[in-house]
Amino acid sequence: MAVEDLKRRVDAAMGRVPVDTVFINAKIVDVYGHRVCAGSVAVAAGEIVGVLFEGRDADACAGGAYRAQAAEVVDCAGRYVAPGLIDGHLHMESSNVRPSEYAKMALARGTTTVVADSHEIANVCGLDGLRFMIEDARRAPLNARFMMPSCVPALPDEQAGADICAADMRAFIGARPGDVFGLGEMMNMPGVTGADPETLERIDAARLTESGMCDGHAPLVEGCELNAYAATGIMADHECTNPDEALDKLSRGMYIMLREGTCSHDLEALAPLVLEDPARARRCCFATDDRAPSDALAVGMIDNACRLACEKGIDAVTAIQMATLSTAEAFGLEHGARAAGCQVGAVAPGKRADLLVLDDLSFSAAPRQVYAAGRLVAENGAFVGEIAPASADVRELEERLRGSVRLPELTKKTFSFDFAPGQAVIDIVPGLAITGEARPDSAEGLRRICLVERHGRAVSAQERGASEEELWGVHVGRAWIRGYNICGGAVAATIGHDSHNVCVVGDNPSDMLAAVRAVGQGGVVAVRDGEVVSKLDLPLGGLMSDKDAAAVAAEHDELVRCVRAMGVEPPVDPIMGVIFLPLPVIPTLRIRPEGLFDVRTFSYVG
Repeated sequence: MAVEDLKRRVDAAMGRVPVDTVFINAKIVDVYGHRVCAGSVAVAAGEIVGVLFEGRDADACAGGAYRAQAAEVVDCAGRYVAPGLIDGHLHMESSNVRPSEYAKMALARGTTTVVADSHEIANVCGLDGLRFMIEDARRAPLNARFMMPSCVPALPDEQAGADICAADMRAFIGARPGDVFGLGEMMNMPGVTGADPETLERIDAARLTESGMCDGHAPLVEGCELNAYAATGIMADHECTNPDEALDKLSRGMYIMLREGTCSHDLEALAPLVLEDPARARRCCFATDDRAPSDALAVGMIDNACRLACEKGIDAVTAIQMATLSTAEAFGLEHGARAAGCQVGAVAPGKRADLLVLDDLSFSAAPRQVYAAGRLVAENGAFVGEIAPASADVRELEERLRGSVRLPELTKKTFSFDFAPGQAVIDIVPGLAITGEARPDSAEGLRRICLVERHGRAVSAQERGASEEELWGVHVGRAWIRGYNICGGAVAATIGHDSHNVCVVGDNPSDMLAAVRAVGQGGVVAVRDGEVVSKLDLPLGGLMSDKDAAAVAAEHDELVRCVRAMGVEPPVDPIMGVIFLPLPVIPTLRIRPEGLFDVRTFSYVG
């Protein structure tokens, strides 16, 4: 930090110069002291410069020496003042809106800092996708820290739209100092445990980033493989689904993120990890990973995780500590020699003035007020801050994201295939990202699933003379699934984690073909009896809309309603229940363009 910044901070803290805002008559949520204490908070130049506690500091609730010269006095009237919430791991593009729109949703619900991994758009558009995310996020008052995607593609032989190697990472990081916070989730487990040189080079590239850290992704990994994974310095994992798995990783020095998103609901299962010993909370954080816009607007994001944690018996201050201080400590954002306004995670001097004014600590409703870097940005669940106009650079990058879908010419016969008794079938596990394996005796209750490569490889193969049948098992994967009980129709999506080929599930070949043809230049579509009954339009990389969050949420909700009417019932999510089925780095069975894939053995089935 520059000396002039330090002097400004000290003078404001000493009361020698006026502060911008003082919050009086507050109940301060003290995540360091693990308590709630009455007092006041002084803010200058976007930072907290003073905190006064009743019983220790003179005139604490009235603002002490800061009040007389403050430009603004906010009377909290006995309400709580808590630190802004931090999302430890998410993909903004998985909310189907651009970063500047995502920021509005997040801030409205009290999330003021996010650690964002843009590997979804990077798998489609490469480093141009990451550049778009960074530049568009600058328009908003959200404190967004972007990770360099570590696995593009997710596995070396995946048919993604881009390939980012360690040399590419180093060049990008070097050309944009300060723009890359760390290395995103390392999903290539065979590359790590096999000491693959390129994988290790990517992990090593993390040291060139601002934090020097590498985030993790290690579902159900244990024993020597977990030892090898942790030995590389990978610092966190958001894929735990049971307390024993989480404790295995925590005891090896990793931070644990209790994920509560739209597809994956792991917090309830993991809450006993903290309830058994609350001291573990300092190594446990919250993350959403993927959050649908309708859920974000209606139920919340990290505030929703705090609410659910309290419902499961975790103390409210502990839950807030996990959502703030624990995450800040995990990523080194809580202390050290940083530029002004870069420390977060607590209501304390020197921290960025990200503050929530709360009526209570239940998180049953959106915060009454949200301040980001000292500025009011949200009230009662509505964004009231400012979004800067898109720059020429943002507009140019946005155009590069359009037109990303290149599909082969297919007919109904691609989606017409028989079931063999006893063959392997993807078995959905409702509420979790993992899947199971089933081998039923008949096709009763099963649905067809196909994955169609959409980045141009199949098109090129056809241009070279390949027949439709020659695409099967090469660029079009075909299999069966149990648990997604759609009747009289099909759902297709240009979202198919992580390579984002077109995934389609249906109960008849005609509607499956119609759904694939209807995705156009991006989106999720529902087809019934040959007609498109609903579509979530996603023209930016096939992942994001160019509309505002409310419009996207309305489209999303209508699509969910239509698919529910076709038989897909809770807890299976009509959209998330499809788009994660191609993800080849989470057990057990997945669909890839080459066919059915067993993540346990990294081999194809049948």
